[in-house]
Amino acid sequence: MAAQADNSPYIARVYDYLPAPGQFVNVFPAYKPGYTQDSINAQLEDALCGKLGGTVSLGSYGGYIVFGFDHPVVNMHGYDVKIYGNAMQSEAVPGMAGGSCEPGIIMVGVDNDGDGMPGDGDLWYEIKGADYDRCQHSYEITYYKPDENKVRVPHDSWRFITDVEYVYWTSNDENPDSTSGYVWRNSFHNQPYWPLWLEDTVMTFRGTKLPNTAIDMSGGNGNNWFQPFFGLGYVDNLPNGQEPGFMIDWAVDEEGNSVSLDHIDFIKVYCGQLDYCGWLGEVSTEFCGAEDLHPDAVMTLPGDVNCDNAVTISDVTTLIDYLLGSEVAPFGAVAADVNHDGGISIADVTELIDQLLGS
Repeated sequence: MAAQADNSPYIARVYDYLPAPGQFVNVFPAYKPGYTQDSINAQLEDALCGKLGGTVSLGSYGGYIVFGFDHPVVNMHGYDVKIYGNAMQSEAVPGMAGGSCEPGIIMVGVDNDGDGMPGDGDLWYEIKGADYDRCQHSYEITYYKPDENKVRVPHDSWRFITDVEYVYWTSNDENPDSTSGYVWRNSFHNQPYWPLWLEDTVMTFRGTKLPNTAIDMSGGNGNNWFQPFFGLGYVDNLPNGQEPGFMIDWAVDEEGNSVSLDHIDFIKVYCGQLDYCGWLGEVSTEFCGAEDLHPDAVMTLPGDVNCDNAVTISDVTTLIDYLLGSEVAPFGAVAADVNHDGGISIADVTELIDQLLGS
C-alpha cells in the first residue's frame, strides 16, 4: 500500500484514549454523564483531527492516546512526524535548557494483520529517545479507583494540595521507596481524577519510565518549579518551535534493538514520568496534535532493491552485487532489508528469492 497524493498532514482518527488519573482528567476532554469510550474518542477527533491546536491531557504515568493519519506514514530517513505539546522554556537556571515540560513516550505501530485498526495482531515499537539509557524499562504501575467520599488528608507543607492519599498506586519501580504512593488532589481541580466513563476500578500501565528531574526553585515551598528538557524523541518536552519531530528510524524493539520500518500505520503517546511539581500537580503529558512532515511521500515497495517499482529477479542481482561490493545505483536500502532485521545481508537475498518463488 502506498500513500496517495493530497493526503492530509494531520490526524484523521483517534483509535483509543485512556488517561491515567490526573487533575485534568474529565476536563480535557470534558466528560458529561452518559459518555462512553466512543463518545470520548469522538470528542477527541473533533478537537484534533484535520488541524492542530486541541489539547488533551494524558494524566499521570502511562495515560495514553492512539491515533493515525488517513495514510501510512512513509519512512523518509529524516524527521517523519512532529507531535505538538505545550512545553515552555525558562531561563530560571542559567546554563540549563528547560522550563515547563511533561515528556511523553512515543510508540509506533505497523498494521501487521491488515484490518486497519490497532490491535493484538499488530507490531509495536518504541521510538528510542535521546535519554533511553537513563530510563527504567519494563516499568509497570497499577492505579486503584478512590472512594470520592473519604476524608481528605492535606499536604503538611505545600499549600493547595488537599489530599495526599487520593488515588493509590503500586509499581515495580527499581527504587524500593517508590513502589507505592498516591496521585494527589489539589484545590484547583475538584472533579474526580478517575476517568468517569470507565467501569473499571483498577487500571495497569506498562512501558518505559523517564527519570524524575524537576527542580523545586522555591526552597521547598513547592510553588516554583524548573523542569530540564530531555533530548529529542519525546512529546511535550521541547517548545513546539524547537521540536523537529521524530524519525521512524529511531524505532527499537523490546530489547532496544533497532528495527527497519518502511512505514508506520499507528502512533501511541503515553505520559513518561511519575512525578509532582508541588501545587502545579502531577507531571502529565499534554497532547496538542500531530503532523506528518511528508504526507504525500510514496512508500518503498519491499524487495524493490533497484527502485523500478517492481520486485523481480533483477532485484536479486542488484542485492548480490551490493553485498559483493559492486557499485550499484539506484539502490533502495530500506527495500533491501527484506527480512526486516535492521541490516542487509545474504539472509535478505534468501528471503527475496523465497518471496519470488512463492515459498
